[in-house]
Amino acid sequence: MLKILITEKQGICPLAAAEFASLWQQITGRKLDVTAKDDPKSDLVVIGSDAFNSFSHAKIVEKVIPQFVTPSGTDTYQLRSASDAGRNLLFLAGGRPRAMLYAVYRFFELRAGCRYFWDGDRIPKAKKIDITGLDVVESPRFQYRGLRYFAHRSLTRFQAEHWDFPEWKREIDWILKKRMNLFMLRIGIDDLFQKAFPDIVSYPKGYEIDNSTPRSYDDHTLFWSLKYRGELRKKVLAYARERDLLHPEDIGTMTHWYSRTPHEYLDKVKPDFMPQTTGGYSEKSGLVWDIRQEKNLEAYWKLTEAHIREYGSPDIFHTIGLAERRCYSDRESNQQMKLYTYRRIQKKLREHYPNAPLLIASWDFCMYWEPEEVRELLEELDPDQTVILDYTSDNDDESRNFLNWGVIGKFPWVFGIFQSYESDTEPRGNYRVIARRLRIAADDPMCRGFILWPENSHADTLMIEFCAANSWDPEQGNREIGSFIERFCTARYSEEKRGQMLAFWRDALPLITAEYWHGPGLRREANCLCQRKVILLVPHFLMRFNAEKTYLGAQYALLTLGPVQTAGVGLLRRFAELNISREDEFIRRDVFDLIRTVGARGLSFLFDLLALAIQVWQTGKDNAAEVETRFDELRAGYVLFADILAAWDEFSLYASLCDLQRKHRTNPKFEYTLKGNSENGYCRSYITELFTQIYIPELDVCREIWREADRSGKRVMDEEKNLSDPRFAAVRDRFYETPLKSIAPDAAAAMKKLPANLKKLADLLERNSNNRQ
Repeated sequence: MLKILITEKQGICPLAAAEFASLWQQITGRKLDVTAKDDPKSDLVVIGSDAFNSFSHAKIVEKVIPQFVTPSGTDTYQLRSASDAGRNLLFLAGGRPRAMLYAVYRFFELRAGCRYFWDGDRIPKAKKIDITGLDVVESPRFQYRGLRYFAHRSLTRFQAEHWDFPEWKREIDWILKKRMNLFMLRIGIDDLFQKAFPDIVSYPKGYEIDNSTPRSYDDHTLFWSLKYRGELRKKVLAYARERDLLHPEDIGTMTHWYSRTPHEYLDKVKPDFMPQTTGGYSEKSGLVWDIRQEKNLEAYWKLTEAHIREYGSPDIFHTIGLAERRCYSDRESNQQMKLYTYRRIQKKLREHYPNAPLLIASWDFCMYWEPEEVRELLEELDPDQTVILDYTSDNDDESRNFLNWGVIGKFPWVFGIFQSYESDTEPRGNYRVIARRLRIAADDPMCRGFILWPENSHADTLMIEFCAANSWDPEQGNREIGSFIERFCTARYSEEKRGQMLAFWRDALPLITAEYWHGPGLRREANCLCQRKVILLVPHFLMRFNAEKTYLGAQYALLTLGPVQTAGVGLLRRFAELNISREDEFIRRDVFDLIRTVGARGLSFLFDLLALAIQVWQTGKDNAAEVETRFDELRAGYVLFADILAAWDEFSLYASLCDLQRKHRTNPKFEYTLKGNSENGYCRSYITELFTQIYIPELDVCREIWREADRSGKRVMDEEKNLSDPRFAAVRDRFYETPLKSIAPDAAAAMKKLPANLKKLADLLERNSNNRQ
């Protein structure tokens, strides 16, 4: 008989024992007893090194096993088998609590073939599991490994703010299964002002938040009550802390678009503000309080203090400094203010926690700072207490990145992947650049971490797995995406299906890498057409085709997208042969993600053909028939793509609204806010209702405007006039006035039409690709 032995009834050991017992039962069907007392005859799984389990210490003294190789405080873990008086023992030890959970999950990977993913686990069935013959010690390359969850709303799969406690429990368990150790919730400031300043800021009586701008990502109207959001945050962070996960505490200038200052505070306290010359966040609720004044710095500290008291733990801190803000138009003065801000933030932190590490986020560095300015900052930072958190290592800018900041070999830093803005929810990635730069990071002893920090969660399963694997060990051939895909498919799919899925992923890789996040500081206008929005913000791009850089951008994009269309056409035809509704959820989700990738690249390609045709028309050429054809083809692509998305509720806004309502009492008026959070120009993405109600009708308005210009004989697209055309507003007004329930897709009907629609989209893209050649 096999039992699980723990000698501590509190802390991580009972949790690790419960996880071991659960996985064992899922695989074998047999339940293991967890005991605190050894009988001299049972085989044992012993949870914990001698620091956590007195039985382990006894067996070291008896020379049954040697001392564990798990340095205290580290994420190193050890799996060691032993034989003692005719019985089998398996010791699972870790240098700190979470490492014992790593050991549990790793055992079932090695001996049972378990594999873990954000959307579920692969748990094979077996009559028995061998616990003998193990002597495994594993340590991570990087000290910090983790994820950031951001504050947007639209589709539940991608938006962490939509998740309730059961979803967060699954997410945190998965983080540990992937041997990560850090995560950050950037999903709003919740009720922190109410906790920090209870005599100043009250809870809202309903769901309205006074810092909300309708029809925008800045509409923070609540879907669940603010008190419940606070309760949820408390449970989530307690669950994570119980499992020894790190959650950085925000410190310093924390008022930003996702953490606005309540008007109650502004009205009663009347804080002065830092000077600001940039236009963004210019409302008083989004301005930074003047931390030159001690009272304002202390008030910011009270927010941090309240979060530590109510939710967190002061193990590690994080600051954005004056991210995205310019205080003065004079660069030198602005630089001094930014440096001063970091000094003030550190002063306050060190008054209370002199030895806690501080992560300094790099977003501002890649947006506005020159490399020499970052180096100037590093000269006054303490490398024993601060770490540069670079989550923009995948950008396309060869000047504003860690290679030029003076961190390599000199200052602690974190290698990070941003990957995508809110609108980028299909697989994509700058893998060529990532592989090259990751090699440098892995070889640099001063590189302390690997972080995935996107604006979406769960958007790209391949990228998530790539980052998780490389954050633990980039030396096992994980850096090159072509070879990594094979390991990914072997782990994720059944033996019967993995060959087919591997072929899909390999053939899709050129389309995946054809578009990626370029970086906020990119200054090369010719290829800065913003492909991330090109199929979603048609009015903005079509109506400004008197701009040379847009024309050059379309030409550049065609050079990238044209060569991959043949592969995309072939994939769509192969996807059409699948009976997707009968595949397991992993394959359905991944095939749909690949379909979205192929379709997105195809629609971008059709858009660029239309854009160039309009530009030629503006030069005076009589090609109106060609422009009409290009409009026809792009519209047909939109219609097909909308029907394809409709086949899965993951891409339905109405389905996400219903999901919120099922989980907890929801604001009955939240539908309007959810529409605005999704439809605004920054956040538009692959949502079925937006294609049918916004994107296609807006494209029709674009055609009408072009036809009017053609009939007038002026051959000029007046950007300012066209973008303010009331017909665009009418399209959006109809969307907001129409109940989501009445426009929700019929997934079952769309699934039946899916094969035919995939073939039609393939024919459309092939026809246009051949014509272009």
